[in-house]
Amino acid sequence: MPAIEPDFYSGKRVVVTGGRGFLGRFVTRLLGESGATAIPLGRSDYNLAEQADVRRMYAECTPDIVIHLAAAVGGIGANVANPGRFLYENGVMGLMLLEEARKAEIDKFVLISTICSYPRDVAIPLREETLWDGQPVGATGPYGMAKRLLHEAVRTFGEQYDTKGIVLVPTNLFGPEDHFDPEISHVIPAMIRRYINAREEGVPKVVNWGSGNPTREFLFVRDAARAIVMATALHDDPAPMNIGTGVETSIRELAETIAELTGYEGEVAWDPTKPDGQPARYMDVSKAREAIGFQTEVSLRDGLAETIDWFLAHGR
Repeated sequence: MPAIEPDFYSGKRVVVTGGRGFLGRFVTRLLGESGATAIPLGRSDYNLAEQADVRRMYAECTPDIVIHLAAAVGGIGANVANPGRFLYENGVMGLMLLEEARKAEIDKFVLISTICSYPRDVAIPLREETLWDGQPVGATGPYGMAKRLLHEAVRTFGEQYDTKGIVLVPTNLFGPEDHFDPEISHVIPAMIRRYINAREEGVPKVVNWGSGNPTREFLFVRDAARAIVMATALHDDPAPMNIGTGVETSIRELAETIAELTGYEGEVAWDPTKPDGQPARYMDVSKAREAIGFQTEVSLRDGLAETIDWFLAHGR
């Protein structure tokens, strides 16, 4: 298995766009622990959808490496209401960051993509070579299509300009410091809040949507950050690479585990009249294991317990 050289990050300046977000905070911390000068950027620092600001960022931050995590995203309602804006902003941000990276001759550009870039009905587990076997659909389809454009940009800039870049496609993330606001939270933080509230209020039954049978994949945020830091140091192939666990978990099992870990003793119920969504969605992660030796360290159960503890201490 390849290993990161002990001094790989020593003295390197690494810009992390979206570095003050959920995943970005963990990536920034790990880079610092690895010896890099990590520079986390947020919306208040630069408007990365404006070329002048992108140029100013490169001039002022002088990065050796850029890890592009920033994204124009929102909850389902925001995605439905803003498909054009989200496609435009995500596409423009990535293209301008990559173009100015080329001009600045940085060492590497790391694009963090999304599982939303996969087609809806492609074969399971999701394999990198099937990314173009259909169109991203649903509320996050335009966001996924913008990321797909950037996959090609990283490849073609490498081909034409020798700009070194990689594309990482993480699965669904969870962990401490996640977003627990019901308006924007994803399934795990939403369930944690729901079951903790039900326990505290003495609610005898919590009804979840659907049958509980669909399966999904969940990656602990600290593992995701470690994969990004490893791939940045070890990987040079611009073809997309999945970052996940390769383990499918049913929504029913997820709910029952969260109920147990939060101390909820009421009934975990299901409403099969509500939609289930896709029956299964998880990744083939063999490429990351073979290319950089990445394997997850935190189990779903342990990660859920840590996330619940963090929410109880900080999230309310």
